[in-house]
Amino acid sequence: MQITDNKYYISEIFESIQGEGNFAGVYSLFIRFHFCNLTCSWCDTKYTWFEKSGAFKEYSAEELKSIIRNSKPYHIIFTGGEPVLYRLDKLTVEGKKFHVETNATIIPTTKIDIQQGAKTRLSRKAMDTRIISTFNWVVASKLSNSNQKLNEEAILYWAKQQFCIYKFIIQSLTDLDEIEQFIQKFGILKQKVYIGLEGVTTESQIRGTLVDAIINRGYNFSPRLQVLLWGNERGR
Repeated sequence: MQITDNKYYISEIFESIQGEGNFAGVYSLFIRFHFCNLTCSWCDTKYTWFEKSGAFKEYSAEELKSIIRNSKPYHIIFTGGEPVLYRLDKLTVEGKKFHVETNATIIPTTKIDIQQGAKTRLSRKAMDTRIISTFNWVVASKLSNSNQKLNEEAILYWAKQQFCIYKFIIQSLTDLDEIEQFIQKFGILKQKVYIGLEGVTTESQIRGTLVDAIINRGYNFSPRLQVLLWGNERGR
């Protein structure tokens, strides 16, 4: 199986509200891309990257653009998996606002060619900067609690961009110390940082001590509305 510039593997398409980040609460169409180059320990969408992770469907760019064009929501959210494995700049239509949620390990404006296991090759050409700079990018760089390795070259790219915010998911107060070191190292402004709480239950999201610490350090708190409302239900 091979991803190319006009081939898109999609796990699911659904309408909901954006649960996190700087557009939390807005009515949106979600397009969840299949495959990811990471395997985060606490990932709540593992069905997008496990080898035997269930159904997904292949689309062309024109098929996805038709769905986007005819959808009711104004906001279109590309999520995953990892959407930056695909040519997102070929999916834009007029009259919609596009958002991308990325794990911050891949630079969209460079060509990629990644072998994912024995059966899957992920390759695409560079995306058009003029197009992707109109997107709202949610850059979710992973902390050590995900057991994944950072790509510093990619983080340095994102740190220079004006069209993104940064989202971190924390489990404990020590994660905030790691975030502090991260933003100082890469020169990221605190007002661009949104921090949410790890977990897929309502109880995991109501942790006043952690939220107080987020506020006291001058960061934005990102609710995870989808978890509060629906737990770990798919298509939400």
